[in-house]
Amino acid sequence: MRELNTKNYSLFIVIVFFFLSCGADKKPEIVESIRPVKYGKVLMNSDALSETFSGSAQSSKESKVSFKVSGTLSRLNVKVGDVVRKGQLIAKVDQTDYSVQYQQSVANSKSSVTQIQSAKSQLINSKATYQRIEKLYENGSVSISEFEQAKSGLELAEASYDAAIAQSNASEKQVESAQNQVRYSTLIAPFSGVITAVMVEENELVGSGTPVATISAMGNPEISVGIPEIFISKVKKNQNVDIVFSSISDQTFSGKVYEVGFSSLGGSTYPITVRIDKPTPDIRPGMVADVHFSFSNGKSVEQKMVTPTASVGEDSNGHFVFVLSKEGKNYMVKKKKVQIGELTPAGFEIKAGLSNGELVATAGLNILLDGMTVRLME
Repeated sequence: MRELNTKNYSLFIVIVFFFLSCGADKKPEIVESIRPVKYGKVLMNSDALSETFSGSAQSSKESKVSFKVSGTLSRLNVKVGDVVRKGQLIAKVDQTDYSVQYQQSVANSKSSVTQIQSAKSQLINSKATYQRIEKLYENGSVSISEFEQAKSGLELAEASYDAAIAQSNASEKQVESAQNQVRYSTLIAPFSGVITAVMVEENELVGSGTPVATISAMGNPEISVGIPEIFISKVKKNQNVDIVFSSISDQTFSGKVYEVGFSSLGGSTYPITVRIDKPTPDIRPGMVADVHFSFSNGKSVEQKMVTPTASVGEDSNGHFVFVLSKEGKNYMVKKKKVQIGELTPAGFEIKAGLSNGELVATAGLNILLDGMTVRLME
């Protein structure tokens, strides 16, 4: 029995070594890495005068609302996504201190009214006394000192009355200011729209001018687009465009250019605002849109072959491009010498070396090699 077990164990060892030796002879499979490349197409300028640029939807009116006074937020009446009407309550801060100031200003105003009445009575009496003493002085019945005393009393009464009037006016202004402070402690919606952001929480201390919430108008959405500097001179106000949203399938919207930026966004692009002719409720701020511009304006143009600007390189032999030719599932890189002409809004004019419709690499020209296999970057 022991001899049988020993034979079985020996057979197991032989089988294990057999499979190990088979695995050692098998070489690991090498997976070829195919480099992705950005690309463009060689076109006739009648086609190239149409360009599509990406943008994003935004509200035609957006406001970050804030208090004009500071205080502890006692009530927050909205949350993100709420639809609000113009004049609707958004938030309130504690009004206690502002109410006390208002009551004090009202009391001061009432006191100033009493002072005016007292000063007015004193002025009437002083004026009557002066008129009586003046007649007696003219008849020689009183001395000049008594006349001067009556005159000084009248002038003092007039000054007191003017001061009381000024104090009353100041008190009224204080009442108005205190009343405004109470009113400013309540934040209301300046227009109808949707709450797109809330920046504070209840019981939080907020300062004057600190944003509390953002309101975006619901109607008339706009598209903000960045246009390269080479095309900006071609864009005109009220120019017709076509708009496609990636999130709204099978629907193309028409629109018009509403604003054309005069200065750049800090780089080589300029801001353009497009308004949609017939928007739908499905369009929301932040949605990505492709805006199609036509720069021919219906005019006939001379036919020129153009290639994207980024596709043209230069070495000691002159200008060149990398043409991408279909090879099975991938593409083969072929370096071609080209003769270029003027720079157009759609790219460099090609006078020789390329054919209409060819695909060309538009990035990484310094690392591409003739005969390299690549794949297109979508």
